[in-house]
Amino acid sequence: MNYRHAFHAGNFADVLKHVVLMMLVEHLKKKPAPFFYLDTHAGGGTYDLSLGESQRSGEYKNGIGRLLEFPEAALAPELADYVRLVKACAGPGRSAITAYPGSPTIVAKMRRLTDRMVLAETHAREAQALRSSLGWQKLVSIVASDGYAALKAQLPPRENRGLVLIDPPFETDNEFDRILGALETGHERWPTGTYCIWYPLTERAAPLRFRRNLEGSGIRKVLDVTMSVMPDDSAVGLRGSGLVIVNPPWLLDERLAELLPDLHRLLVPDGAGGTSVDWWIGE
Repeated sequence: MNYRHAFHAGNFADVLKHVVLMMLVEHLKKKPAPFFYLDTHAGGGTYDLSLGESQRSGEYKNGIGRLLEFPEAALAPELADYVRLVKACAGPGRSAITAYPGSPTIVAKMRRLTDRMVLAETHAREAQALRSSLGWQKLVSIVASDGYAALKAQLPPRENRGLVLIDPPFETDNEFDRILGALETGHERWPTGTYCIWYPLTERAAPLRFRRNLEGSGIRKVLDVTMSVMPDDSAVGLRGSGLVIVNPPWLLDERLAELLPDLHRLLVPDGAGGTSVDWWIGE
């Protein structure tokens, strides 16, 4: 599977990831001390969904495209915040889909001037796009290297509080193994950090094996969040996606259990699939 950011930007999986990402960042902002953010597979930062790959796939139409159809007053607060940020990235008088924000842009918009970001991207063109859009900002570093290597090099951060987003393209069969190895290294260096890992729901075996391996790793406080838009037995394409969150904020699980069914209802009018919020590993 190849999950390159530009092709799938703005789809239902992106919406889930970005809504949860914003909730995690908002939690970090509750304390005055600066936080650190590391994005291991940052992508290009911003995407024009009215052009090229996005139009060919059309996936955004059943993701951010659906949310943009609703008045903000009709949305849950977290969803309304997300829609407002998407609109703000495009600017007044422009279609919201012309500058859809990826995770680096979302965090850059939300962070305070004292919060630090490191964005790793191995593809030269996308790394250059990041430099052009975000590289000029204070306390924002663009690292043109393998994200897993960047994780090892950047942790523990001097801020000692923050978030690591691991959102790989799943271009190889051993991606879950690479994630686990990176997570074990990161957690050993920085056990109090929050880690958020995105993964695709295309078949059952790999996520189940990842869960078993995580359970044997000694890492605690692991929350799993999923949303699917097709039945579990669907054999076509990306039926859903998940987020594994290590050291999630207090009460995040309860809020997501309320919010995700509402988000699913807005994105999937026919009701196919569903959502789950499950503690894989407790304290």
